[in-house]
Amino acid sequence: MYFRTEGVIIGRRNFGEADRILTIYTKDFGKVVALAKGVRRPRSRKGGHVELGNWCKVFIARGKNLDLLTEVELKKAFGIENFSPEKANKIYHLLELTNQMTAEKQKNPGVFILLVNFLKKISKDEDFNLISVSFKVKLLSLLGFFSARNITNIKVKKVLGIVEDEDYERIKQKINLTENSYLKLLSFLDSMIESLIDSQLKTSRFLDGKFQT
Repeated sequence: MYFRTEGVIIGRRNFGEADRILTIYTKDFGKVVALAKGVRRPRSRKGGHVELGNWCKVFIARGKNLDLLTEVELKKAFGIENFSPEKANKIYHLLELTNQMTAEKQKNPGVFILLVNFLKKISKDEDFNLISVSFKVKLLSLLGFFSARNITNIKVKKVLGIVEDEDYERIKQKINLTENSYLKLLSFLDSMIESLIDSQLKTSRFLDGKFQT
C-alpha cells in the first residue's frame, strides 16, 4: 500500500551506513516515520530534499515494521534560504515542539498548517518572541491542552486569549509586550510543555534572537 501527501521534516536520525529514518508531520496522516534509503550517499538525489525543516511532497510505501520513503519533491527549504545559525535554531525549536507534542498517525491538518505558516514567518524575520508565544499557545490549543479561559490572572488571560483566538496579523496589532513580559510568558509556556512531554526541551529559548538557558 502506498500513500502520497505533503509534510515537513521535523526529525531525523542516521540508520545503517547510508540511510536515515525521518519523522515527517504530514497534512493528511499526522506524524509518520519513514526510512529514506541511501540519502546520506554523496550522489543521492533525495538527500538535499529531506533536510530538517524542509516542506516536501512525499510518496511513502507502507511497511510491516517501518514505512519507506520512495519519492520526494521539495516545496520549500525553510532552513536554507538566507541561512544563519540563529534562524536555523529558531526553526529547529518549532520542529522539536511539533515532534515532542504530537503522537504518530493522529491526523490533525491544523497542526500542519500552523507549522508551515509559522516557518514562513521565521523566513520573513518576524519577531521571534511573538512567533514563539503564538505558536506554542496555538499548538497547545489545537492539541486540546490549553484554553486561555482557564487562566486566573486577568492580564495574562487577556493576552493569551488574544493569542489563542486571533490570527497572527491581528495579534501583532494588539500585543505589545516588554522583553521581561515575553520571558515570563515563554517560561510559563515552556514549563507547561515540558510537564506534558515529561522531559526538557533540547532547543534553546529565544528572546530577540538571544539564547536563554
